[in-house]
Amino acid sequence: MNVKIYGHGTSRVGVRQITPKIYWICHCIGEHAAQHNGGFAAEFARLNPMLDPDANDIIYSSFLFMDEKTFLIDTLSPAQHDTVIQAIDDILAGRKLDYVWISHTELPHAGNIEAIRRAHPELQVLTVGGHDHYEVHGLADAMQLNYGDKFELGEHTLEIIEPLFVDHALTQWVYEHKTGFMCPVDWALNVHNHHQCFRFMDEMEEVGYSAERFMHEVATTNRVVFSWLRWADPDKTEAAIDKFLTDYDIRIFAPSHTNVIRKDIPKYMSALREAMRMAITGNYELVF
Repeated sequence: MNVKIYGHGTSRVGVRQITPKIYWICHCIGEHAAQHNGGFAAEFARLNPMLDPDANDIIYSSFLFMDEKTFLIDTLSPAQHDTVIQAIDDILAGRKLDYVWISHTELPHAGNIEAIRRAHPELQVLTVGGHDHYEVHGLADAMQLNYGDKFELGEHTLEIIEPLFVDHALTQWVYEHKTGFMCPVDWALNVHNHHQCFRFMDEMEEVGYSAERFMHEVATTNRVVFSWLRWADPDKTEAAIDKFLTDYDIRIFAPSHTNVIRKDIPKYMSALREAMRMAITGNYELVF
């Protein structure tokens, strides 16, 4: 596993190359995750014995496209202020940062926007359009986007798309046409133990992970993150997911809080589809 790591604990950031021109910049705490995150894994495993009682860590991700134009997806949080700037600058290697795209205004996604803007004052900030509170988040002069807007970077074309599942009323997803890269932001959150940090999903399988475990983790964590799913219609939800998977040729699945999936996409999309039904119809004891 080829990963470059900056910092430690709550500031720790790792960088991995997904393709020659797409970089995964992600934070997870590592061996002390239980101490920092409250040891939630044991409670998850109590409700679902399929889960790992030591999986107390959650990934927070940004993605950087290095093309004729450079494009950063989300910013990580203020706890990674210095390390994420260092990681971005090391990848850029003297180039300027052209775009920063903000999926929605929560700290793990937008918390370093001002720091990145200070380091790269010429960049264009992009975010979802239609609202007037953005100055609170340092986005007062951001270009506000509509679904369907596209950005030509050179070899890559990024399209802003409407989300199936929203963690925030103002949320957007992004898809890249050449590589089939899909970032569905907060959809599909999974957890991991300290042996699985910074791994792609296929590498997770080398240390005991599986699509079945992914399914159970997403079902369990979605009952926490998307507690409103208990009122959703499972059949309509599955139909919407099926249409989504037909509309987009996904070859790299890169949510903000999931180990990047670059192989066996159909297997993991099938697990994700079933996880959503399980989340809707399952036990909400953990939430309520």
